[in-house]
Amino acid sequence: MSSYVVQSGDTPSKIAAKFGLSMTAFMQLNPGLCWSPTQCQLIFPGQVLQVGEMVTAAAPLTPPWMQAAIGEIGVSEWPHGDNPRILAYLASVNIQGPDETSWCAAFTNWCLKMTGYPHRGSGRAADWFDWGRPVAPYYGCLVLLQPLAAGSSGHIGFLHALQGDRVWLLSGNSGNQVRIASYPQSKLIAGVPFRWPF
Repeated sequence: MSSYVVQSGDTPSKIAAKFGLSMTAFMQLNPGLCWSPTQCQLIFPGQVLQVGEMVTAAAPLTPPWMQAAIGEIGVSEWPHGDNPRILAYLASVNIQGPDETSWCAAFTNWCLKMTGYPHRGSGRAADWFDWGRPVAPYYGCLVLLQPLAAGSSGHIGFLHALQGDRVWLLSGNSGNQVRIASYPQSKLIAGVPFRWPF
């Protein structure tokens, strides 16, 4: 069975058409997703759907750095002492801690570096504003936010989903932990806030 990872802008009918499936066949491959060919549950970027037996290069995989980031969900700052995992994120950008240091950019850098992809090497979110290449919003792309507090350099994370006027990011140092959380799209940096690392 071949799988497809839902991308931003996909709908069940678009995915079915992409793989040459009728909606009836698509529904049979994904039981419970649709009640009729025109009435389906909402799908979201990153969701995995079945598209039949045919293997095709058109079906994108979840970016490896996103897989690494998902594995880190729940890592959080310690109330006493420093969490060594966060210190490892910081070390990837040559910062020695403590774990209260702003570490969203360090987490992003660590995820890319650990999976062998180009990384910025900076622990300041603002240093990533023009890094990589601009893209449309795709699952796993880097998302850049304006500074959320006076004196900060912004926030950076990986795109998990778009929903109305909210952007859902998988990021570090969000509520002092690695988590998926939503932010207003009005807080995205001006210009091109979505970037791909290569």
